[in-house]
Amino acid sequence: MSSLKKISLKDIAEAAGVSTALVSFVLNGKKKEYRVGEETAKRILKIANEMNYQPNLAAKSLRSGKTKTIGLVVSDISNPFFSQLARVLEDEAAKRNYTVLFGSSDENKDKMDRIVGNLINKGVDGLIIVPCEGSEKVIASLAYNNIPIVLFDRYFSEINVSYVALNNFNASYLLTRHLLDIGYNAPCMVAYDVELVHMKERVRGYKKAMSDAAKKNLANVVFLKQNAPKKSADRLLPKMVDGGVDAFLFATNMISLTCLYTIKDMGDKAVAKIGLAGFDGNPVFDFLNVPISYIRQPIDVLAQKALEILIDSMANGNTVQSVLAEGELVKMVP
Repeated sequence: MSSLKKISLKDIAEAAGVSTALVSFVLNGKKKEYRVGEETAKRILKIANEMNYQPNLAAKSLRSGKTKTIGLVVSDISNPFFSQLARVLEDEAAKRNYTVLFGSSDENKDKMDRIVGNLINKGVDGLIIVPCEGSEKVIASLAYNNIPIVLFDRYFSEINVSYVALNNFNASYLLTRHLLDIGYNAPCMVAYDVELVHMKERVRGYKKAMSDAAKKNLANVVFLKQNAPKKSADRLLPKMVDGGVDAFLFATNMISLTCLYTIKDMGDKAVAKIGLAGFDGNPVFDFLNVPISYIRQPIDVLAQKALEILIDSMANGNTVQSVLAEGELVKMVP
């Protein structure tokens, strides 16, 4: 059985005929500071490359205090939006020579707390977090201890930390207006019964659009239990349709999936007459063969901006920045 020898600075020094210290200066970008000749530096770099030298990041982090790792904590990795976020952020971080460590809280604040603690113990340089309900104390503690963090998708207005999110009020207002503009009279919003700001803003946008259209009296919001959404949907949606609701606006992608199965169970006539709108597309929509308009969130832009703010914070301190991005309406007219 063969074994691969880990190349050390001493190996490179012996091959180049120079001191180990000189190799260290060159590989750590300090050749000018220590007046290493250009030709010598080139020779050392060439030999290091030929020997496939891999730096000891753990040892380097002990010297620099940096590990070039970022922690990402999402609320539910099964949500296509967050799995896409993880992929985009990993790609963008790699371009900047950062590695991303992942965790999913499953909308559980205690689990989120444990994941954050584990990531900090692993020495991450900063964190991008999709906070779950009730996690204010965890976020406030991170901010108090000057740990670089950026909140994603959701934020707490009472805590002074950076965040990047969709302009949820505008997005919900736009979706509601779309349903009204194509002829639906009484769209109902379906949301989770949580106190998170993105949910509140989506409900607020819906209500404002209904009010502006002189349909305030027709505005209805149905709240599903987050731990049992299908059961809630099966009980509530048929009642709303019987009461005159002719369209539904779903507050999240996962709510859309849950409710589409409920509506399909109500029969083809119900599917044909009910207008549908939500947040983010999903291949399952095509499988279910239901036309659903949706807001496409600029996930690439959001991820890049979150990473930029975090790296700036890690380099220059916790300067608080906030970004609200606009979504794109994708129209699916029956």
